[in-house]
Amino acid sequence: MITILHPSEFDYVPAGLIKRLGLPHRTFSDHGVTELSHATKRMVYLVPLLAMDAKSWSRLRVQFARANRPYIVWLERATTHDVARSMRDGAHDVLSMEDPGGRWRQAMLAVAEDQKVWLQLYGGRPLSADDVLLGRSDAIQRLQQTIDRLGPTDVCVLINGESGVGKERVAAALHKAGKDGPFIALNCAAIPKDLLEAELFGVEKGAFTGALRSRPGLVEQANGGTLFLDEIGEMEIGVQPKLLRFLETRKARRVGGGAEYRVKVRVVSATNRILDNEIAEGRFRADLFYRLAELALQVPPLRARPEDIAELAMAFLKKANERFGKNFETLEPALIARFHHYTWPGNVRELKSTIDRMVLLFDGPILRAPWWDMPENRQSRSVALPQGPQPAETLASGVSPVAPAAPVNFGSSLPNTKQKLALAKKLLAESDDNFSWVAGQLGINTSTLWRWRKAGKLV
Repeated sequence: MITILHPSEFDYVPAGLIKRLGLPHRTFSDHGVTELSHATKRMVYLVPLLAMDAKSWSRLRVQFARANRPYIVWLERATTHDVARSMRDGAHDVLSMEDPGGRWRQAMLAVAEDQKVWLQLYGGRPLSADDVLLGRSDAIQRLQQTIDRLGPTDVCVLINGESGVGKERVAAALHKAGKDGPFIALNCAAIPKDLLEAELFGVEKGAFTGALRSRPGLVEQANGGTLFLDEIGEMEIGVQPKLLRFLETRKARRVGGGAEYRVKVRVVSATNRILDNEIAEGRFRADLFYRLAELALQVPPLRARPEDIAELAMAFLKKANERFGKNFETLEPALIARFHHYTWPGNVRELKSTIDRMVLLFDGPILRAPWWDMPENRQSRSVALPQGPQPAETLASGVSPVAPAAPVNFGSSLPNTKQKLALAKKLLAESDDNFSWVAGQLGINTSTLWRWRKAGKLV
């Protein structure tokens, strides 16, 4: 049963309307917007157009956004100007007294369903972009736990993962967990091979043409902190022995210099290549690999952790607002649901670019689902999504930080769709519609559950 709430400052809902809808209703003060939760997901806020002209409206609108509450604007008679203004200001829908009762019921059911979807995607918890490593999936939480254990040590860590998954964020989280000094990053693929040694270890004045002054290398700059070597698989084979010696002794010599210097620095590296293949083909030294990978971490692709999409999207939205001077407050649940149907081959980097592009091209307090066109040639279908190569996903201790959730044991026989549907109904009821958890238990993608629900198979 849906409960209608409307602001007490405008305590006016026509008796005929209430009688026509036959739904319970009550008022709320301009400070009383109820936070979205499983207990209040069927409370629908109905705001008269007059409220948008009041001084309290700017504060009330922010309260709706912070509580993740969509609302409906109603008026006596709809005009194009009023509808456009209401939608631009963030209304989920606009209704007029001339609309039939069925239209009103349909609109309020749509709001209640959106609130339910929001709870599934966000869990009803506050979102924050303060943490270096964002995500609430089991894989990311296990990765964070491993990072917390490694933080106080100086062990060399090799981070594996597809392009765009956020390997530098993992490196920064490692640094934050245990080091007070500087965090210095170098992309090995971005430096010409004949300059990489000087960039790493420094150069003395006159060592080569163009060396007009002495300057320290990145290992010196990172003293007391962390040196992050991204795209380590791209490192020129001739520089690798010098990096190996530095890792073994923590001593180095500037190009053209005579004296060695010692630094205390942790080295974290990352690659999207399978270094075993690089070693077999003679492009990467095995002894350097073993030094760099005293412990290896695997960052899962975004398609393997769709429950993190909502939090990442909100964090990117906040940054895009600051970058482009916009005032978007949130994303439609329908947009996040559409994001779940996409495989994100560019991973987290592609998601950030998508949010940036939408914020740049559109205006308003809410990012709308129709504004995003899913790339057709990369859409996720009903097939199982691949996990991608995992060359070094296991910790030195033998424990994987990104092991998937244990699925339900169906015995020796493979379950058919009918069996999975029956179990999905049962688990959804027991977990209060926790789609992410149920999908993990069944060993299927969250988007599959949404398609079943949309098709009416889980009713």
